[in-house]
Amino acid sequence: MKKIILIGLMLLTAISGCTSNSDYGHDEEHDHSVEIEGSAMKQLTVQQVADLWEIDSQKLLDRIVEEFEFKDNYTTKTTLEEMREEYKFSPAIIKDIAEEIKQESELGGI
Repeated sequence: MKKIILIGLMLLTAISGCTSNSDYGHDEEHDHSVEIEGSAMKQLTVQQVADLWEIDSQKLLDRIVEEFEFKDNYTTKTTLEEMREEYKFSPAIIKDIAEEIKQESELGGI
């Protein structure tokens, strides 16, 4: 079921055409291994984001909490939109964090 949802989201992103990360003035300057629109990404849980990037969800959650110094308790089942209630971050920042974790894991595997 989870794979069907992820495939559907990826197809939705592909069909929607051009992507824009104009959320809070963030320019599209970064290359990401996963292309997903910020508005679609906000609806995903931390686990779903980690699955898209093929990274550890707990590591992603820990980095997000550390990055924004969150005080509330979040889990890998928390959506990015729920986290944004505490602090309005750009989904592009989460993409950058996910990319960093992915690169670190790939370098660790060499």
